[in-house]
Amino acid sequence: MAQTLRTRQEALVESWREGLSGQEILRRSAALVDAYVADRFESAQAVRQAKGAIAVVALGGYGRQELYPYSDIDLLLLHDRRSRKSMQAVAEALLYPLWDEGFEVGHSVRGVKDAIQFALDDFHFRVSLLDARLIAGSSALFDELRAGYAQKVQDGRRLDFVRTMEVFKQERWRKFGSHAYLLEPHIKEGKGGLRDIQAMGWVAKGVFGLQDLDAIQSSGMLEAENRQAFEQAWSMLLKIRNRLHLLCRRKNDHLIFEYQQEVAQAFDYRDTEGMLGVEHFMRDLYSHLQTVSVVTDLFFEHVHEVLGLTAGSASEQQLERGIVLRGGTVRLASLEEPTARPLLLMRLFLQAGRAGAPLHHRTRQSVAGHLSLVDERFRSSKRVAKAFFELLTQVEPIFPVLEAMLATGLLTRYLPEFAGVESLAQHDLYHLYTVDRHQLQTVTELKALQREQPELFAEAGQPEVLYLAALVHDIGKGRRADHSVLGAEMAAGIGARLHLDEEGCATLAFLVRHHLYLPENALRRDFSDRAFIRQAAELIGNIERLTMLYLLAIADSKATGPSAWSEWKASLLAELYLSLKACLGAECHLGGFGQEEEAQGVSWLREQILARLDGAPVRMNVQNLPADYLLSFSLPAVLHHLRVHAERAARLSQQVLLFPEAGERSWSLLIMGPDRLGLLAKFCGVLALHHLTVLSAQIFTWPDGTVVDTLEVTPALQRSFDEMDWQAVERDLNLAVNYRLDVGYQLHARGYLQLHGANRPVQQLERKVVVDNRTSPSYTIVEVYGGDNRGALYQLTQTLADFELSIHRARIATEVEQLIDIFYVKTGAGDKLTDGATIDRVRAALMQVIGEDTADAALAA
Repeated sequence: MAQTLRTRQEALVESWREGLSGQEILRRSAALVDAYVADRFESAQAVRQAKGAIAVVALGGYGRQELYPYSDIDLLLLHDRRSRKSMQAVAEALLYPLWDEGFEVGHSVRGVKDAIQFALDDFHFRVSLLDARLIAGSSALFDELRAGYAQKVQDGRRLDFVRTMEVFKQERWRKFGSHAYLLEPHIKEGKGGLRDIQAMGWVAKGVFGLQDLDAIQSSGMLEAENRQAFEQAWSMLLKIRNRLHLLCRRKNDHLIFEYQQEVAQAFDYRDTEGMLGVEHFMRDLYSHLQTVSVVTDLFFEHVHEVLGLTAGSASEQQLERGIVLRGGTVRLASLEEPTARPLLLMRLFLQAGRAGAPLHHRTRQSVAGHLSLVDERFRSSKRVAKAFFELLTQVEPIFPVLEAMLATGLLTRYLPEFAGVESLAQHDLYHLYTVDRHQLQTVTELKALQREQPELFAEAGQPEVLYLAALVHDIGKGRRADHSVLGAEMAAGIGARLHLDEEGCATLAFLVRHHLYLPENALRRDFSDRAFIRQAAELIGNIERLTMLYLLAIADSKATGPSAWSEWKASLLAELYLSLKACLGAECHLGGFGQEEEAQGVSWLREQILARLDGAPVRMNVQNLPADYLLSFSLPAVLHHLRVHAERAARLSQQVLLFPEAGERSWSLLIMGPDRLGLLAKFCGVLALHHLTVLSAQIFTWPDGTVVDTLEVTPALQRSFDEMDWQAVERDLNLAVNYRLDVGYQLHARGYLQLHGANRPVQQLERKVVVDNRTSPSYTIVEVYGGDNRGALYQLTQTLADFELSIHRARIATEVEQLIDIFYVKTGAGDKLTDGATIDRVRAALMQVIGEDTADAALAA
């Protein structure tokens, strides 16, 4: 019997394939346990020997007949005074078999008065009694409990019940997610989850005596048009929670990244053009969570209004003709007003934003009911566009306003292109939100930048274009095409429809097309490469566009999630922005900063160095210092290198010297010593052994064979700069250089050399090698994309050394588990790598390091 009960209960999870709803599956699961518990109760000798009345009562989810495979079974063993002495034996007769089955059983043994008093003292028990259901035993005793509960717990405490429920709801959202569109939603406790549905049911029962959805709908607190979608969403959430329990073989309500693929496959979601099956599944899930969120929010707004809990006075303030502020909410003066004046549909949200008040729930329903008015004429109206741009540029805070526009359907009716990304999932660990909410958050981040950096924002000009770009920059996603290219085409159409002038439309399309340009190149390119700076400046065209692109890049990165933004990335973006701004200001992209001017600049630098040395002895002829070296460092840094070279000549000829320096965002390591093949690989390996992550590297070799390398690093473990044993790092560097420390073996022994690297699976992880001979006039750029692990950089740099390629620059970026390594290399002869056969071998070797075959490698000749 024990084994049969568990097996039959788990088999019920698959009943969705037979067309059963999630609710029916759980009811049948609860019925199986009901029969089991009742049988044990009826056959228990302790029950037969008891002199008084006993009742077995199901509480909580089990009481609601929502029993999942690995949920707790909550029981109240109710007794009268005469049965008190028998209750320990009764409890053992019921609980031991359930424990033997593997069930977790929460139970309490109480008399009626004790149960009622405890309900007064403990809110969670008070709520659980709302779902109480008699399983076996005395119905009279159970009825006595219910009558006492209604009289002593519910009567006169309804307002307190709702207020306390609201407090617990807000605490729950803060802990588990206050948005229904998070990357890893909590199916039970997050916003739009099952707990919100339960809270709605508890308030309906406990405050209004409404026992089910039929009663709630009849009361007017659930619209008929919302009920079907709500029940479908509820059913799907139940099925998903069922599947999670069975998949994990334990209680689990958090749909983390690793389980999403398996759950999607279990429900037969398939890949289609442009979207993975798991993305289809998550899109449906987000839609269901949003449905629950909207319906339950409307219910609670209605409850607060009925009970007089709504903030604000009863007096009415007219915001404009047809729109009023009353009771802390913005409302239509007449719910049918939009029929005569469709413009009000947009003006409502503008006024709500200006007033800092939400729309009344009946007004939101009226907006949804009048969406047919949002036709081509409405979408092409100059007056509507004016109101929409005023909303984007003037309203603060803007997120709740845009979210309400999206929830009512107005945003996607007004911008039909936006519908393509509504509730669209992005199945990776990089993005925190669905595409639609990410774009709303980008607008919000842009508002924060406008407050924090008003002078920079003023340089951008055309705020309406910039805000519109933030709102639609990812609308090309979810299709097979490049989302930036497709999005730019769509944005141009939107701009024209909203009556932007020709320049505004062109700028809007440009921003959407190139919104990733600055962050991608900040992580990958060498800013001292004047050819790249000139190319970038020529693409962007002017400082106004550059500033808009910069602000959009920051807002986009911050809105993506914490993994996409860091102080290091901020510093790189700022450095690239300032380099491009200086170039655009000097019109260097038009030829004002060509080779002749660059040579003059290098000559001036040499003069400045000699002047500042003021006759101090140096061992390196300043005239022989490489031009690219001089252009890559500040004058104080070059002078420091020269002094170290002169003062420590004997040591530098034989060993490596390390000079660490703490910075705000990273630590800078100057490493000087004799040049040898594969030196950077050894450096990177040793730093990995000391738990240091390399962010970037500049590698120079002076004419006398002295290496001058600067590496930016951050600690992989939580430790301060002063806690590092820098002498040990320098010692190991020298041991490695002199072949007395086998770096590769040590990394392997510590488990750092793993091909795929990532601890958590990233569905869209790229693994590819790009060999680029076009971007830089002097270097071959090798880009490697793979899984992140601490030893990867060592393996890659050692592989390049094995091919006798010298690395002059390196950028190392990690986007969540996606490692992106960029190397500027030359051959042993000082030339670019152009031989096709050698390129193929290099590419194959690097692909082997990152764990894929050569089919994914790419060549940009």
